[in-house]
Amino acid sequence: MSRIVFSVYVWLMITILTVTLSPVFFLVWLLTFLIDKNLVILHSFGNFWGSLFTILTPGWKVTLIGKEKLNNKTKVVVANHQSQEDILVIYRLGFRFRWISKAEVFKIPFYGWFMKLKGDIKLQRTSKSSIKKMIIDAEKVLTNGSTIVIFPEGTRSKTGKIGNFKEGAFKIAKEAKVPILPIAIHGTDYPLIYPYGIFKGKHTVRIKILDEISYAYFKDKETNEFASEVKELIEKEINLMKSDKNAG
Repeated sequence: MSRIVFSVYVWLMITILTVTLSPVFFLVWLLTFLIDKNLVILHSFGNFWGSLFTILTPGWKVTLIGKEKLNNKTKVVVANHQSQEDILVIYRLGFRFRWISKAEVFKIPFYGWFMKLKGDIKLQRTSKSSIKKMIIDAEKVLTNGSTIVIFPEGTRSKTGKIGNFKEGAFKIAKEAKVPILPIAIHGTDYPLIYPYGIFKGKHTVRIKILDEISYAYFKDKETNEFASEVKELIEKEINLMKSDKNAG
């Protein structure tokens, strides 16, 4: 299959899934938001929807390593970020969570609208008031029993190297007294979409769930030092996956 034909298929799939499942997503929200305060049903449907993009795309193989380490405990999940595909593969983990995402993403038609409906948290990175509100909103979400997912680099890496981890995710975990769950993603590679809407073809993505880090471990650590420590931990796992010939 040529890359052009493959890309046409992917765009058709995205269009069909968006047109057919968008009304269902809204209907699920309408029927459940009053009786399901934590939006468990809506989030389950969102995970199903998000997973379909990588499941139905031929040549995109997603392998989960360490899924047995996932549990229902409230936590802050941090992962490295290389392309838009990182967002799609996170849905394959299947747990209930809220994104912390930059404000621009909420303006994307359909996707941004649904992020608002399911209570994802908006962040304007250049605004101190927005950062303060983000931390308050995140603590409320954690208190209500939902997990937070954030890419602490703050933006996608265009070089493949992990950027510095910002402190926000770690400050939130410390304030809320919840554990950190590091996740290493290898194989998404920047960019997912090339110029003229051409998608990256056949490839393998590995998602490795690392050991959960308890609040007791980092409660007395400086957040900037702890952020660097977690970055190094994820970086080490990615290097191990890169050296594995079967890593794709």
